[in-house]
Amino acid sequence: MKNLFFTFFLLVFIQAGAQINTENRIEFDLRNGYSGETIYESSKGYFVLESKADDYVDGQAEIKYDLYNGDLELEKTESVLVPKKMMFRDLYYNDDYVYNMFATKAGEFVITGVQMSTLEISKTTGVLPPKAYLRSMKVLGDQVYFLATIKKAPVIYKVDLGSGKGTTIPISIGAIPPKSIFSENYQILEKTNEILLFVNAYPKKGLKELHMIRITESDDVEKPLKISGIGDNSIVSISGCRIDVNKIIITGTYAKKGGMSEGLFFGEVEDGTVNYISYYNFLDLKDFLSYLPEKKQEKIEKKKEKKEAQGKELTLDYWIADHDVIVLEDGYLFLGEAYYPTYRTESYTTYVNGKPVTQYRTVFDGYQYTHATLGKFSKEGEMMWDVCFELNPGYKPFFVKRFIAISEQTATQISMVYTSGNEIVSKTMDFDGNIISDEKWDFIETGNSDDKAKRTFSNVDHWYGNYFLAYGSQVIKNGKEKRKVYFVNKIGF
Repeated sequence: MKNLFFTFFLLVFIQAGAQINTENRIEFDLRNGYSGETIYESSKGYFVLESKADDYVDGQAEIKYDLYNGDLELEKTESVLVPKKMMFRDLYYNDDYVYNMFATKAGEFVITGVQMSTLEISKTTGVLPPKAYLRSMKVLGDQVYFLATIKKAPVIYKVDLGSGKGTTIPISIGAIPPKSIFSENYQILEKTNEILLFVNAYPKKGLKELHMIRITESDDVEKPLKISGIGDNSIVSISGCRIDVNKIIITGTYAKKGGMSEGLFFGEVEDGTVNYISYYNFLDLKDFLSYLPEKKQEKIEKKKEKKEAQGKELTLDYWIADHDVIVLEDGYLFLGEAYYPTYRTESYTTYVNGKPVTQYRTVFDGYQYTHATLGKFSKEGEMMWDVCFELNPGYKPFFVKRFIAISEQTATQISMVYTSGNEIVSKTMDFDGNIISDEKWDFIETGNSDDKAKRTFSNVDHWYGNYFLAYGSQVIKNGKEKRKVYFVNKIGF
């Protein structure tokens, strides 16, 4: 990156008795030979900025890593080279490491690992099994895991970072053929060194069962636990959160039938047994559609009443990006961000008998986030209260992410923060569902009163202690001059 334009300190914004401090800011010129900037923050008080060189170096792609300390000072820079024929496949990062996987069509792969505190870089090379399709990389210790299919059969594929050797962990559900089993989601639980795998199995045509499979640190695959099956609501999306040695809370979305979700569910699994699963239609949640114009809300409510008169439920196809469940003395706190996939039509040209023909295709255009739900559930899964609020990130990510960060939690309340355009939004709720504070600040400034931010794409993540990182790209106008920058703001609360 080129030199920093400037650094400034202690811009203080005060509103309604609350204080937010932009303690530091750095900017980079986006036209400097590198692009694709990505930040990986660590709760230990530093972050790594990754970027890719626009030009190849001796036929290889250069990926650069810059290490910054808690004062936004550049401490170290390192680069890694990846062969041009290797295409990016997946990434995973935690508080200490950043991992990227690259592979060729023939199955050769490279996994790069970057230790964030030192920028020490490692490379692991290997070859995938024939007819292997890998997705969703996760890392636990010195092992890399992938959801995979090999010859159309679902497996967990594990790669040893030291040797590059691969191991296949087969997935089976009783006598159901492997080709009738499909992996939907899996999670690495780092605190307990285990994997939760969720799979859909089809014992007969038109019948679907959802199972949860636990895989231990030693790769032992426990007996599948059926979460839902014939005659039950259909689970559209699901994730799990271990709350103690014996209990796992499961949350997600469901449908009466088909793949369009109608509401969210909340359940508890204890010692291999499902204690309960409670289902709640989206339209039964408080203010779930409050982000919509009033006329559209009224139209949906009328459709709901018409469906109910017919003994049916109205379908709203939302997905939920849920956060880890928060355990309270008298229940659980659930936070989920509602979104849905969007698509666009694009044209392209083919040639038929030497003549150009315009064709059209539908392509994925990112996830549209609309609002979030915060709710409290009793120990028996009964919803005690819920609150919905608008979530407008200003852009549509191409992967599922969580825009809201938990800034503080006490014995009686919780505070959340997220960005929307040029604003930071802070909300505090008590555990009875009351809104204690709801504030906004226009905080993504440049430190120059003559600068005007014309366009901002930003994100905010909890960093460490009482600090957040706000970062992204901006187009800034100062008189007749205009510049496009990548910025990082250190925000104190």
